[in-house]
Amino acid sequence: MKNKMKSFLAAGVALLCASAASAQESGRLSADFLKQATPLIHWPKGLEPHRVDVFVHNEGWIDAPPEVVWKNLVDASQWPTWYSNSADVQIDGGHKELAQGVSFHWKTFGLPIVSTVDTFTPNREIGWSVHKDGFDVHHAWVLVPERGGVRVITEESQKGADAIAFRLAQPNAMYDGHDWWLSALKARTERTAHLAAPLPGE
Repeated sequence: MKNKMKSFLAAGVALLCASAASAQESGRLSADFLKQATPLIHWPKGLEPHRVDVFVHNEGWIDAPPEVVWKNLVDASQWPTWYSNSADVQIDGGHKELAQGVSFHWKTFGLPIVSTVDTFTPNREIGWSVHKDGFDVHHAWVLVPERGGVRVITEESQKGADAIAFRLAQPNAMYDGHDWWLSALKARTERTAHLAAPLPGE
């Protein structure tokens, strides 16, 4: 009996230590990302980076015009063909692409969600939000022309119990998912841009 109790206590201590370590890592990551937050994004009230429970920043450079990058972002029904962390994207209302006020049903990280576009400046900025019990989110994308291509910044803010629980369980998942998305967007966009570019002398 004593040995079982010792094992139980040891397991409990290990779990607490792991939880504390995850919480510390989660807090450190959010603080690091806040230092990189761009002032270019128009956040919905209450979902500004300094007011949320979880925040992540990713960015990268794409050798293509902003218009080509934008086309791949708003053509959401095609995301699953090039970004495998998305699935079953259905744009509501018969729309073929994302636009201001348009909602879409989809899966990401294996979870079904409904997002609504609430920020939309063509070829410049798009953002969509999710609102449900325990989970409020805004995911933003900004395109900045730079060095003959475009710097793509994507940031996401989350608040609520479910957001905290997910971050504690998988501290790096959102950053890794967005890094993966950016890499896939870069590959698809550059391939599309170069295929469409006229050959020398044409």
